[in-house]
This record gives sequence, C-alpha cells and structure tokens, in this order.
Amino acid sequence: MGDMTASKLYFLSLMTLSYIVGELTHFLINTTSREVAREVEFGEKSCFPNKSVVSEKEPDQFDCPESKNETHCGAEEHCYWEYSGLGIQYQILAGPAFILVFIFSAVFLAILSDWLYDKLSRTIMLAAGTATFSVACLLMGVASSYWQLVVLRMMIAAGLAVCRPVSGGIIAELFSASSRGVANGIFSWGVYYGYGLAFVFGIYITNADVLGYGWRAPYVIAALPGVVLAILLATTVKDPRQKDTEVRSNSSGRAYFRTLAKSFLSPSMLILLVAAFFRHTAGYCWAYNTRLFFQFYYPDFDIGLWTFCASVFGGSFGVFAGGFFSDRLVKSLGLPSRLWLLSACTIIAAPLAVGTLYFPPPGAFGCLILYYFFAETWFA
Repeated sequence: MGDMTASKLYFLSLMTLSYIVGELTHFLINTTSREVAREVEFGEKSCFPNKSVVSEKEPDQFDCPESKNETHCGAEEHCYWEYSGLGIQYQILAGPAFILVFIFSAVFLAILSDWLYDKLSRTIMLAAGTATFSVACLLMGVASSYWQLVVLRMMIAAGLAVCRPVSGGIIAELFSASSRGVANGIFSWGVYYGYGLAFVFGIYITNADVLGYGWRAPYVIAALPGVVLAILLATTVKDPRQKDTEVRSNSSGRAYFRTLAKSFLSPSMLILLVAAFFRHTAGYCWAYNTRLFFQFYYPDFDIGLWTFCASVFGGSFGVFAGGFFSDRLVKSLGLPSRLWLLSACTIIAAPLAVGTLYFPPPGAFGCLILYYFFAETWFA
C-alpha cells in the first residue's frame, strides 16, 4: 500500500477522534469524582474548610482536614463534613469496574475480529463500540445511584475495548512500514487529548453549571460527538481487508488458537506483557487519582489547564516523536531498534515521574510534561 492519502487520513482521523471521545468518557470520573460522590452519595467522608465562613486560614485556626470524625469536624464553625470522592467505592468504580471488563472485552473482540476475518466488518465494530461508550457516558449524566454508575462504566469499558485492537489492525493494513509508526502515533493522541479534555470538561464545565446540571453536563456534552462519529464510521468508510481480492483460507478453530498461543508465549511477547503490567498499573493509579491528589495536597491550585497541557503537549508530541524516530531507526537498524528506543526513553522518564510527586505545582507539571514526552514513546 502507498503512504498517506486523503482517504487514509480521513479514516485515521475518524478512528483518532473516536479514540479521543472514548478516553474522555473513560477519565471523566477522575475529574468529577467529588461532585458525583456528593450527589449520588458514595465513598468516604472528610472534613473540609467552609470558605463561606472564612476565606483565608488564620495562623492559629484549626486545620479542617486534620479532623478524622464528623463530631470533631462539626464542632468547628469553619468546617463541614462531606463526601470527599475518595474511598474503596470510588476506586472500584474508577479501576476494577472498568479494567476487568476492558481486558476481557478487548481480548474477545480481537479474537472475534481475527476468527471472522472475512465475515465481520471492523468499521461496524468500531461504530458499535463508539456508540456504546457514548450512550453509556450520556446515561451516566442522568444516573441516580452508585450501581448505575458501575454498570454504565462497564459499558464504557466494553465500547472502548474495541478501539485499540481493531484500529491497530486497520492501521497496520492501511499504512506501509515506513509510515505506520507515525500513523500509530497520531492515533495514540486519543489517550492524551481525551485525558486532557477530561480535566477541561470535568472542572470547567462542571463549575459553569450549564443549565443547572452541575457535574452531569460534561457527561452529556462529551457523549454527543461520539454518536456522530459512530454514524460516520458506519456509513462513510469501509474495512480495507474487504477490498482484498484474495480470500483468506478458513482454518480450524484449533489451528487458530494454536497459532495464537505460540505467538503469545514467545519470550519477547512475555517480556512486553510483564513490562506493560508494571507500566499500566502505575499509569492508571496516577490517572484515576490525579485530581484527588492535587485537591488533597494543593487544594487552591487550579490544575485544569496545566494537566491538559501536560497531557496534550507532553504526551502527544512524545508519542509522535517516538513513532517518527522509531520508523527511521527501523530503516537503518532493523525492527529491534524500536525496543531499544523504548528502553532508553523509559529509563529517562523514571526520575521525572518521581519529580511529579515530589515538587509542588507548577514544578510538578514541568516534570509531568517531560515525563510524558519520554514515557509515551511506548505507544509508538
């Protein structure tokens, strides 16, 4: 196949925009957890300063967050006891409710896509996945109980699970080896733009209290573009493999799973899998608790635009640069050079991750931008 053409760029744009909306719906709970917890009533409670009583803390004034129970907190005139957005219920909602469904759905859909190679259109799968996480996000905006949120979050995971494996397969067929890394890098912008936009939507649209809907408004607004993208994916693009003149030979299910197991159990795949376990465990712990971390330690610092810029500029440029340089290394040093680049960038990124937690903002965000730039070569 040739390199970039208008039709291929259009297809790539639709997949990338769908991925952006998907990641926005994924991480929106991170940036609205306190507001959601206070209305739906779940998670832990903590003591907070009542800024309507006193705007600035006096030197000898009791520090409200130090109070560990409602009685002690209520005894202080300038404090109040309320849901914090933290606790095991939030962690289940943000993490396991999403991750477990995402893992098994992604594997199942990837196998289904391979097994029904000549019968199942991947563009229809993408459209269905996009529609699923968009509708689930919309319904989260009208949810009234914790378990409704959990079920809808599982639906977001199931829909988003389609994007990465299916889009990755399409990109591999659309683009040649010389431009595939850049195409994957552009597609991977979805993570960074989606994550960054979650802070813009979750903080600023919630604070704007659109039509009096508070935290519910960003969920509804975020879902609407996904519905449009689902329609465009279903009606304006075709699965590139359905244009192939060669018909894939039908192999038995046993032969397919034997080939799959052989590929999965290769040493290089297992090493990548272990590395991914550690990398994504740390990454998701941070992603799901970023705003809560800064709300607790630096409650007066506005992190919305800082996090958006760190994610978009650090992450998207890092993954694009990773794809660009890895493509050129492959030409001169061969395929293993992609892993060499990944290893070097990961080593550089490690101390920057520590700096993000150690330094107060805005220094923490300086470290975070540089961290994203080096660490996110992973996706290229």
